[in-house]
This record gives sequence, C-alpha cells and structure tokens, in this order.
Amino acid sequence: MSLVQSPNLFTIAMFPSVKLREIDLLNKLLDIFEQDEKFIPTHWGNNELVRLDYNRNDILNIISAKDIGISELYLYRNQSRIEYSGRFNLDLSFRSFFEFDFKKMATEYWHSFFKFSDQCAEILKPRYGIAHIFWPSVIPWETETEKLQRWMNFCSQPAPVNLGVSGPLGLSTRTYFGSDILTLIDQEILKNTPAIVTKLKWGGICIDVAEKSWEVSKDDLLQKWEKAMNSFEKNELFAVPKFNQKNRRSISFQANKIWENYIKSNLEV
Repeated sequence: MSLVQSPNLFTIAMFPSVKLREIDLLNKLLDIFEQDEKFIPTHWGNNELVRLDYNRNDILNIISAKDIGISELYLYRNQSRIEYSGRFNLDLSFRSFFEFDFKKMATEYWHSFFKFSDQCAEILKPRYGIAHIFWPSVIPWETETEKLQRWMNFCSQPAPVNLGVSGPLGLSTRTYFGSDILTLIDQEILKNTPAIVTKLKWGGICIDVAEKSWEVSKDDLLQKWEKAMNSFEKNELFAVPKFNQKNRRSISFQANKIWENYIKSNLEV
C-alpha cells in the first residue's frame, strides 16, 4: 500500500530583465514580500553565510552605500506555516537570477504562492521564469510515468550557468516568458496549446499547464504537463533532454535549434 504523497518543494525562479540595485525597484520588490504577513522575511544577508534579523532600512542603507560592495541579496523566512530561502542579483546581466525555495508551506497557502510569484514577475519582468510545485520523484525511475515526473521536475530547475548553453528547459507548473524570448515561440502553437496562456500587463505571458494547479493531483498535473510539452515540440525552443538510462536518475539537456540560433545572433556565451 503506497503512502499518500505531498509536494516537497515549491520554487520560484526567474531571470530578471531589470536592475534591482535601483532603489525604487528594490523597494517595490520588498513591498511584495512585506504586504502579506505570511511572506515577510525573518532574516537577510549579503551572502549565504550571513543571517541578520530582517530590517528593510538596513538593507537599503547598505546597498546605497558606495563603499560597501554587495552583489546579491539573500532573504529567509523560518516560520511554522511558511519557510523559504532565496536570493537575487542586484545588477543586471544575461545570467542575473532570482530564486526562492519554499521548503514548508501549509496547503491553504498554495494559491498565495502563485499570486506572490505573479507579483514578483510584475516587478522583475523576467525574460524566462517558473513557479513550480515539486511532487516527489521516484529515483531511480522504473516506469515511463516516473521518468516523465523526473523530467518535469528537471525542467523546473533553471540555473544561470545553463541558460545560455541549453536555453529554457521546458514548461513548469507556471512558466513566464518575456518579450525577447516570446518572439521565439510560434504564435500558432500558443493558440493551440492545451495549456492556459495569459498575456500579462508588463508585456510577457504566463503559461499554466492546468487551471488552479494548486488544486490538481500529482497525476493529473503530470498528464496536463505532458500534453502541453508535446504541443511545443515542433517549436524547437525547449532544450532536448538526454535521459541517463543506466542510472535512471539524471537528465542532461542540449540546446535546441531555435535557441542555438538565438545565442549565435545575440550573445557571446
């Protein structure tokens, strides 16, 4: 008899198109963290080894100081109902990154997690980003379904070091695209995908693989994700997965044709 599983991680990861060292933008972002009591940070730091009691004025004063060099800001919350840790770059580059992992979240707050993600996206205007519910994977995978679950979770772990090399890995529970990457997506595919595509006020889109995904079961979410991914296959934007059939644990990714051409035309990686 199998045990009833619950998600073991919720992640928001985005590649901002704005410079968060700008105090006005940073204030707006911190407003989002502070406007809902259950998301207010308890600690902060300028690297992963430093944890100070959260104080917004201290953060702004240090970032504004010309004689103190800070490149990243770390925020933490350690409370019984919601626990998270995350960081973001203050300066803007192709690899600028914003990532927060929620390791503990009461079920009644799952909807608020996606609302919080949307509010962050409105400030960050991500070129590419995700908000994902991580249901546990079976390792090593034994069935095709277990392999798909592993793949979906890998697609939801973007990182600065592999964006330029591999490009977007795939869809997540909710996926954001900004204007520059949006031009790489065939509009007919967006019209015909079984996923839910929403145009956002800041100029990007978000793609939800399911309506009210926080209410959808693990199996239903995976089925909807697979159908949505299949609809994007002809676009040749998402990275091509290479499944390790020996250990049935790991997946590597190779850039697809559209992303290779995009990188060659726009960037030096």
